[in-house]
Amino acid sequence: MGFWNYFPLNIKNFWIYKISEKFSNDYVLTRVVINEKIPFSEKIIYIFSYYIDDEEIKKESYVIQNDGIYLYAKKVDNNLVVFEPLVPFLPYNFENIDWWSWEGKAGFIPTKILFQNKKIVEENTYKIVYTEENKYGKSEYSILLKKNIGIVREEAETPYIGYVSELVDYNVSFDDFSFIDFKTFDDSEIFVNEESSNLEGYEFEEFVDNDVVNYGNYEDDMVDFVDDNIQDDLFVEDITQDDDLYEEEQDNENRW
Repeated sequence: MGFWNYFPLNIKNFWIYKISEKFSNDYVLTRVVINEKIPFSEKIIYIFSYYIDDEEIKKESYVIQNDGIYLYAKKVDNNLVVFEPLVPFLPYNFENIDWWSWEGKAGFIPTKILFQNKKIVEENTYKIVYTEENKYGKSEYSILLKKNIGIVREEAETPYIGYVSELVDYNVSFDDFSFIDFKTFDDSEIFVNEESSNLEGYEFEEFVDNDVVNYGNYEDDMVDFVDDNIQDDLFVEDITQDDDLYEEEQDNENRW
C-alpha cells in the first residue's frame, strides 16, 4: 500500500473544503490546488495554493522523499515561514507507527510538534492528531486521511482561532514515484524514543533573535521585533536563503 494514497500528490489535484469557526454556522468554501511540481535531485516539491473565491490566501509546499512526505514551508499573504529541518508530515510506514515527533524552527521560532496515529477510525480512514508548541502557545490539530482522497476533515484549536474544515468535493490523481527507493521511517534522525514522546514539560530555547524580514513590501531590510504579542506567522525567512531545496527554484524565478 502506498502511503501517498492517503495524501495524493499530482499536479492539478484539487480539494474543496467547507471551513467554519467552531460553534459558528457561518462558513467559507476554500479550494486547494496543487499548482506546481518541482523536481529536485531525488526529491519532488509540490506547491499547494489555497483560494477563497479567486483570491489566493495561502501557499504550502511539501517534499516527497524516500521515507515520507515532508512539510517545507507555508506562506500567508506575503509572510513566508520555512521549517528547518523539514517536518515529517506523513512517514512512509505511518500505518505501523503510533507516534513521531519533530523539533526545529518555524521561521525563527523554536517549535516542537508531536504527531499521534489514532489508527483506522472508519473504513480506509486514519486519524492523525498533532500538537504544535512554541513560545506563543499550543495549537492542536486533528485530521482524517482517507485512502484515494486525502484530508477529508480537519479540526484545529490554536491560540488565535478554532475551526472545522470538511471536504465537499475533490478531483485527484496519483503521481509516479517508481523511481524512488522508499525506506521505512525508523531510519530517520527525526524519529525519537517512545520515552520522550510527550510534549509536556519540554523546555524551549529563549528567543533572542530580534530581527525579521519585512515581506509585506518584499523588502530585504531587517526590522526590529518590538511587539512580543505579534502572531507567529509574521516571523519569516528570506526565500533567497542558501537552501538546497529552493536553489533551482530561484534560478528559474520566485515561484511563490
